[in-house]
Amino acid sequence: MAGVYEFNHKGKTIFCLDIAELQSKDKPVFYEYVKQAKEIIRKYPPKSLLVITKVINTGFDTEIAGIIKEYAQHNTPYVKASAVVGITGWSKIILTAIKTVTGRDFHLADTMEEAQEWLVNQ
Repeated sequence: MAGVYEFNHKGKTIFCLDIAELQSKDKPVFYEYVKQAKEIIRKYPPKSLLVITKVINTGFDTEIAGIIKEYAQHNTPYVKASAVVGITGWSKIILTAIKTVTGRDFHLADTMEEAQEWLVNQ
């Protein structure tokens, strides 16, 4: 379910930016989802948000990587813990660059369930 949504897991609210399956040709959708996400995230108190970014089979290029980097920078003041689901290959290089720029760490999970369990224990 690509999009921006919040859900409850074990009594804790988790925010999700789901960009799974989106490709470079879907840039307008990337932009819209990130815009929606930022509007929601800025309403949270500092260091309170549990976040999942779902990138399973997502196509990245330089522009998309920049969008994601800017998104992560924007979120940093609000995020308590963050997990990324589905990172592989070239995406790991992008994530490493984002970690360096934002100073944040991200738990890498293979599944949504793994990410949710990790987040609620933070």
